Amino acid sequence: MKKIALALAFLLLFVLAAAAVDFDMQPVKSSLLNKVGYDPETKVLAVQMNYSSDVYLYQDVPQSVFDGLLAADSKGSYYVKNIKGKYPTERK
Repeated sequence: MKKIALALAFLLLFVLAAAAVDFDMQPVKSSLLNKVGYDPETKVLAVQMNYSSDVYLYQDVPQSVFDGLLAADSKGSYYVKNIKGKYPTERK
């Protein structure tokens, strides 16, 4: 029962943090990614794909990972190797 309560509390905090974040999304040159944004205070990374209007919010992403994404020659490859599946995610 405690595990369920903790999981629900974490989920609620994640949803509240994601809802409170207002992103400046910037377009990126990529065949996979359309726009990205980052809030250093909450460590939430927002990613929008080229083929969708959905925005994926990644929780607890270090600034260095976001900086690496912006600096990568292939942003799609960097995203797949370093972000996708590595952080708690919510799709909006």
